[in-house]
Amino acid sequence: MKNLSQKIIIANWKMNLDYKSSIALARGLFKAFDKKFITNKIVVLPDFLSLAEICKDFRSKNISYGAQDISPFSLGAYTGEISLESLKYLGCKYVLLGHSERREYFSDEKSIALKVENVIKNSDIIPIICVGENWSQKRAGKTWSIVEAQLKEAFSKIKNLRGKTIIIAYEPVWAIGSGKVVSTTDVSIVHGKIKEFISKRFKGFLPEELGIVYGGSVGLDSYQDFSENNDVSGLLVGGASLKISDFSKIINNF
Repeated sequence: MKNLSQKIIIANWKMNLDYKSSIALARGLFKAFDKKFITNKIVVLPDFLSLAEICKDFRSKNISYGAQDISPFSLGAYTGEISLESLKYLGCKYVLLGHSERREYFSDEKSIALKVENVIKNSDIIPIICVGENWSQKRAGKTWSIVEAQLKEAFSKIKNLRGKTIIIAYEPVWAIGSGKVVSTTDVSIVHGKIKEFISKRFKGFLPEELGIVYGGSVGLDSYQDFSENNDVSGLLVGGASLKISDFSKIINNF
């Protein structure tokens, strides 16, 4: 099991932008990075509506696109869902699963394992599986027990990861927008335990590549704290990815 061949910077635009603004931002990133030599991999996760247009018009060797979620089901009578088949047709390379906002606002816990199973067994799309604890859990010293439980649930329907690339995003929910600081030491400890969990859980059936990225309110004042940390494969960036100037600094200097 190898680390990712490149450090990866993932932009999660969430539902912060309307259609027109999403296309404009994608166009700006494309112009900024399409023909530029960079060492890091860039992944952009727009909203579903703009994703189809972005995938079609802004293909780049430096920038990959993905979805913020996926249906646990194959094609069928599932009103409002987005199918894996559609993402494959668009050429999406990544999909975000189990983000803390999905868990909190949309009661997504029970479906995460089904989504992970759907993506891993039925496509070559790379899942970005989010895990992390809230503040009360952190204060109670339950960080790893919560993260471990989330990993067990996410991979509960998977026995074999051979030939796959898997990304785990550790996003301590308590750090998002709170002003609270996550120490690089704490991040290294959690990332190390995640790697150990995958190694033990899939012994003999390990993924080809495993990336463990950090995603707790990453901004211009914090991203460099993790740039020299060998336990961090990349970053999951929220608000700072909405401004080309800010996001460019992170990409160029991480």
